[in-house]
Amino acid sequence: MRNELESTRSFAMTLAHRAVQDIRHDGFRQLRNYVDMCAILAKRDSQKRFFDYAQKLLERTESLYYTLVHRLLAEVNEDLICNVGINLGVDSIIYGASRIRKEGRHDVSWCNVAIADAPGLDEAITAAEKASSYTWALYLSCPLTEQVVRIIRSHPFSAFFIIADPAMVTPETAALLGSCVNTVELLFLHEPEITTEACEAARAMREKQMFFGFLVELSEENAGQALQPDWLDVLAQYSLFCIYSRKPNMTEETSQTLHTEIVRSREEVVQVPIFLLDWEMDLRQISSLLTPNAPVGRCLPEGEGFPLHID
Repeated sequence: MRNELESTRSFAMTLAHRAVQDIRHDGFRQLRNYVDMCAILAKRDSQKRFFDYAQKLLERTESLYYTLVHRLLAEVNEDLICNVGINLGVDSIIYGASRIRKEGRHDVSWCNVAIADAPGLDEAITAAEKASSYTWALYLSCPLTEQVVRIIRSHPFSAFFIIADPAMVTPETAALLGSCVNTVELLFLHEPEITTEACEAARAMREKQMFFGFLVELSEENAGQALQPDWLDVLAQYSLFCIYSRKPNMTEETSQTLHTEIVRSREEVVQVPIFLLDWEMDLRQISSLLTPNAPVGRCLPEGEGFPLHID
């Protein structure tokens, strides 16, 4: 089975690099061509719906998505774009999640969470890959070590979202993570306020052409700031996307309103300068499609929890 995945991803990687070069050379007409091709090749109903939706968005030449793709190609290392895309799209979703469903596994999820320095992390990632699970969210509870970087680099088929408080992301940290072409970094803000440390961390990662965004916790009191233009304009100066999460005191009514606004922003009903995601609800919806009834995988030290809500 490993040979099947290697063959598939090798072909997909060639196409990914070609797509990046074509879009750089011939603008967004090529982007629309690639989306049209994917829509034709899509087999599952969920895949068809996704590419149908993408086609509708790209019909608008003033679309936010054109700007985001342009910035992505200009600011992020090409190998990183292609590897993260293939690891998520091919390894984790097309190959991994489909095998988990085909085998009827209810104990294996397409995604996993861990503390970055948790004992047995390397073994846990290896076991997950054997079970066809290739996506991880790693929380840096302490400064990044070369050991963690070695583990990430030793699993080139997996995709890793590195969650870190900005103070943890020094130029040295950025240099270490910059050597990994299978990571997306998330600067963890505990309220909607851009700090000096966050600005400095973002600049350090941009210099390394890293793929990074913000992960912002919202409370009942400040949830209304999520789509404020001034706040989003500041975030957009540094990154392409922001993920919102909820603190425990947020009411169900506020939570649902927040999700509705995030979805509307992606449909461009509300003009925003940055791509917005919903940690709890988007993750839940994706998981229900990819690996139904399977709990998110965990590699957490005894007595320690993950800093964000997971089902």
